[in-house]
Amino acid sequence: MDSTDALAPLSLERVEESLTRHGYSFVEDGDLGDIVRARFDDYRFQFMISGEEHGVLQIRGRWSHSVDVSRKVEMVKLCNEWNMNRIWPKVYVRRESDGLLGVYGELSADYRAGALGSQIDSTIKCGLSTVIAFFHSLEERLGAELDDLDC
Repeated sequence: MDSTDALAPLSLERVEESLTRHGYSFVEDGDLGDIVRARFDDYRFQFMISGEEHGVLQIRGRWSHSVDVSRKVEMVKLCNEWNMNRIWPKVYVRRESDGLLGVYGELSADYRAGALGSQIDSTIKCGLSTVIAFFHSLEERLGAELDDLDC
């Protein structure tokens, strides 16, 4: 068994090791110690360690478009449709300013009992691929309307 397959407590260092193993570029958040940031397919992602025991790996992506608040109901419906038909990622709309909404996807995995390196690898791959799949689906559904979204 190599070091990537040893059960050990979850840490941001282990997440960074996994990202590095797969050739992904990332930066540590200078203000928030438990967050690593990266871009994939032009979408911004955060990799965070959260929970009271710092045992939850959370991967959160933000769609590359902003949406006018007047389209909130439409965007919530699209997110709810995704959430009803799939196990993950959880997707949602969040107000980011007076007039703009952001659309997010996230996957969380509970590793309070520890994690194998291969589990961290799988969670990262799953989080990235499913969140990006949601964003691509959203872009396909909206089609030509994408040009009208960003203010």
